Amino acid sequence: MGTVVLHAGMGKAGSSSVQAWLAENANRLRKLQIGVLVARAEEKGAGIQLDECRPGRINSDAVVDSYSEASDKRAVVENVLEQLGAAATRHRLAVLTGGAMELFFWRGDEDFLSGLDDLARNHEVRVAYYVRPQHTALEAHWRQWGFRSGSTPSQYLATRSRALHYFDTYASVRRYAPSVSFEPRPFRRDLLDGGDPATDFARSFLGLADTSAVDSIWSNPGLSLEVVNALSYAPPGLFWSSIHDNGRIPMIKKVLARSDAVEHEETTRSRALLHDYCYKRFEAGNSGLIDAMGWETDSFVPPPEDHDDGDEPCLTALDELWRPKASEAELKVLYSALDHSISQLVRERAPNGYATPSRPTARRARLRRLRRRLGSRRRGGNS
Repeated sequence: MGTVVLHAGMGKAGSSSVQAWLAENANRLRKLQIGVLVARAEEKGAGIQLDECRPGRINSDAVVDSYSEASDKRAVVENVLEQLGAAATRHRLAVLTGGAMELFFWRGDEDFLSGLDDLARNHEVRVAYYVRPQHTALEAHWRQWGFRSGSTPSQYLATRSRALHYFDTYASVRRYAPSVSFEPRPFRRDLLDGGDPATDFARSFLGLADTSAVDSIWSNPGLSLEVVNALSYAPPGLFWSSIHDNGRIPMIKKVLARSDAVEHEETTRSRALLHDYCYKRFEAGNSGLIDAMGWETDSFVPPPEDHDDGDEPCLTALDELWRPKASEAELKVLYSALDHSISQLVRERAPNGYATPSRPTARRARLRRLRRRLGSRRRGGNS
């Protein structure tokens, strides 16, 4: 009997870091009888195939995509779990990672959870479920996906909040899959083993005591709140085609890597509001999870400095607080300058040798102007 480890950490809770480390170390782990698997979709209607991972792409969100599209969802579950069981027979540990797999757990999907419970009768099944304090989680999700959703901040965050009742998720999994070891892990530096998610995962779930071989990886950092709020009004299709289209995001990060936009007063106020909202909405449940998991902390969302016993604040105030401070005309200049800088980066990387890099002085001047616009305090007609 082997062990199956599902890494289903929530988005913006270290998933990219853990996956980057697993991908880079797949060959070394194989020598330790740890099989790192990756799911790929076969031809339409043919299901999911789990393959041994080689260094490279490792995110197995194809499992969730196939499940969502299937008319016979139970068949998808049985296929994937049968392959996981076979891998656990070949290896001491069989590891599968996919950020989107969080959906199976916080939604309490009975087909998936009951199938996972069946697998746990023949193999040890552990679920690594990394969770982030809700006030920082909601902001991080807005900065990664929400600003591209077309929704207002209050609409997007209210929807995303449904996934953040961590103790309810824990209780639901215990109810539907009692044989599974469901192990929420706190994505907070002071609570992670070794202070980072890759080290924590390697120690807690792979049993690697010699963490000197585990590099500290913090992958996929987000853009600043001021930047994404300015970008949230960009014309559709200019920088991305959908909420999950990240093709130009790395170049945006590169262009704005040293943006010196200062934190606005509205940003400070919005974080205080979000902190208060999350403490009042989630911390009672967090306390139950702290007790159940034995985390060494008194709170997951710490009490706000100006805590009161009143009602939780309304998220609609964020719609105004996160409105860009630049005018509509300034935003147009910003988008044009950013689009030009990204296009220049693409040309400079062209393999045909015909690209002519811009002069460093001219490029620095252009980026300085761009950063000043991002930090603009001017108010205006960008409603």
